[in-house]
Amino acid sequence: MDDRWWLVEQMLRNAKGMHFDGCHKIYLSMDDEQVRQMEEWDYETYAPNLKDIVDWYDESCGLRFINAVFTNDDANDGFVTLIPQGYGEGRYCG
Repeated sequence: MDDRWWLVEQMLRNAKGMHFDGCHKIYLSMDDEQVRQMEEWDYETYAPNLKDIVDWYDESCGLRFINAVFTNDDANDGFVTLIPQGYGEGRYCG
C-alpha cells in the first residue's frame, strides 16, 4: 500500500465510525459528534476496519475520496483529506 493508505490505516485506529454513500463518498468519523451528524444525514455507521474501506474504495466510481471528519467550530475545517477525489484510476458514476 502507498503512503495514502498508510494514513487511512492510522486514522482508522482512532475513528469512531466509517460511512459510505454507495458511490464515491467515504468518511471516517473521528468523534462521537461526527457519528451523530453522519447518521442525521442518513449515512449508516460501520465499525472502522481497513478491509471494508478498501473494498468500498475499489467498488467506487472515479469521483471517490476518503476524508476523516473532526468536529470543529468551522465545519469545513473539520474535513481532512486522506485520499483526494479522483486519486488513481477508477470507474465513473453514471
